[in-house]
Amino acid sequence: MENKVRKTNTVGDIKKAFVNLINEKGIRDINVTDITRMAGIGRGTFYTHFTDINDLLENIESELMDKLETDLSDVIPDAMQWLIVEKGAGVPAPFIIETLNNFYQNREMIAALLSEQGDPYFLNKVKKIIFADLDQSVNRLDEQIEVNDDIPLDYAREFVIDELMGIIVYWISKPEPEKPRVVAQTIAKLQHKAPINVFTKQKGKLDHE
Repeated sequence: MENKVRKTNTVGDIKKAFVNLINEKGIRDINVTDITRMAGIGRGTFYTHFTDINDLLENIESELMDKLETDLSDVIPDAMQWLIVEKGAGVPAPFIIETLNNFYQNREMIAALLSEQGDPYFLNKVKKIIFADLDQSVNRLDEQIEVNDDIPLDYAREFVIDELMGIIVYWISKPEPEKPRVVAQTIAKLQHKAPINVFTKQKGKLDHE
């Protein structure tokens, strides 16, 4: 039991050091020595758990993706129901709340990976999971849905997810991100507005004031 706890703590220290180093110098410039020094461990201890930096990165991202996929599995079937029926009601979608909760629980790691210093492919990996689950939801509804104005479904899907992920990335990258349910409410309000209609001129304000 003690060895298991020690192993868990060591891996946690390695991952924490990795996050700090991403923020300090960027993922491409990190080496094993950097990590072992910051984590206060020997190189042999690092190689007991990971073969190299890429193995560490893959382990971290796989763990995050598996957790996200598990969290979404129970709520994603209702995603299209929300997108079609409930989005105009200002009701946060369960799949959005689960995504926000998942990101918030792992915010330091995810913010580092999504940053300019992090993994440039990480966002696409997240989107791939959401796309796959949404596609299953679309397939279940089949001909019950259609896209307005003859917009191809793949473009509509890309637009909706990019719009959503843009807000989530901005939120999780803030020094002190709001609680997930606060952001979920904001997203719910924004989802049923065209981007061009988000900003309006205040009443009583004249042009060229």
